[in-house]
Amino acid sequence: MRRTAKFNNENKIYIPLVLAALLFLLIGADTVHAADISKDLAGVKEGWAWPVVVVPPPEGWNSPTGNSIKYAMRTAEREISLKRGGIRGKEVTFMFSNLSSHLELGERLRTWRAMGVYAIVSFGGGEMDDVLKSLCSQNGPSVLFVGGEELPIIDPNTGRPYPYLFTLDLPYFARANALAEIAATENPKRDVAVITDVMSVKLAKGAALNVDYLRLRGINTMDLSVSAYRQDQFAPQVRNSEESGVGVFISWLDSMATLSIWRTAYQRPNKSIIYHAGNQHRILLDAEGLILVDKDVLLERNTDGRRHTSFIIRDTIHEAVDDPVIAAKAYALGKWAISAYMTVISEDVGAISETLAQTAGIPLMDEDLSINPLTHRPVSRKFGVLRIQGRQYVSNGLVEVFSSEASE
Repeated sequence: MRRTAKFNNENKIYIPLVLAALLFLLIGADTVHAADISKDLAGVKEGWAWPVVVVPPPEGWNSPTGNSIKYAMRTAEREISLKRGGIRGKEVTFMFSNLSSHLELGERLRTWRAMGVYAIVSFGGGEMDDVLKSLCSQNGPSVLFVGGEELPIIDPNTGRPYPYLFTLDLPYFARANALAEIAATENPKRDVAVITDVMSVKLAKGAALNVDYLRLRGINTMDLSVSAYRQDQFAPQVRNSEESGVGVFISWLDSMATLSIWRTAYQRPNKSIIYHAGNQHRILLDAEGLILVDKDVLLERNTDGRRHTSFIIRDTIHEAVDDPVIAAKAYALGKWAISAYMTVISEDVGAISETLAQTAGIPLMDEDLSINPLTHRPVSRKFGVLRIQGRQYVSNGLVEVFSSEASE
């Protein structure tokens, strides 16, 4: 591809700053080669490449996770550079930041804005994502978070997503939708009891949503909220609930309490079905028949999808990845970031944000994601259903949840 685009006069004053900033971003990323650094610097300096900053995972770039992310995003980048004409004569280049702490973000962000960075992709999680949210939500650049399950991106003052925040995940409470859908589909004629601890704001909210979604589906649902629960109190509650017609329990409690509920129900003749709103845990493996949902298991157990991801990267940049799941997510985020430049008319931070909010055709293994502009999350994501059988988590189908129906 021939590079003929030039910086305009306004941008020329930033060239020394750009060079210093890019060197600062790239030095310390041990597996970024000199050729990559030279290409990135030349592309931004000469005006034929748009820079997108990538925030590292907690393990750092020189790790199996870090390398898998970089190789996947370099693959998405290379696909554009090999395309005749690129994107209106330009390319997108991913700049792998060597950030080591969220405390550095304020200073770095000033540099990135001066460089003309209109998008950031974050694998940082935790405090890194919290600070990115506070610094970028209203003024940009746009931030694409690989996670986002625990990161609210809806502005409570407007009820709409912050203009510059986007996530690949649905919110944490989407599991309330998923569990309601499974219970209503698998057991449409059985009453359901939802049990939680009112002392936990997060769990109590999830349980309340779960109750609402079940009732919307026409399921007779009992709220069994407890306060400062004891594990020995579940026997009478399970017995009384079953005598009232309950045949399904959904536990919004921790793993130990959920196991206690299962043991009580398992010893009774009704053999009620137990669902768990939490994550996989070894302590639950004794709970034969217990069911939960998992947002990543469909990717982790997708043998063909993992192989296909590895082949794309190997065939494009001749590198092998250690973690095809994080590579698939990185590739999806790379394609999402690139797509904004492919369709945007005005190359400013606001226009990029509006385009990111309407992107379609984002490949994530078997899923083809589209973004809902009213949530800044995928229109829908699929959760894997896991059932414990023989002390193993066995895949038992999937359930699709729509971001428009999920609460933050």
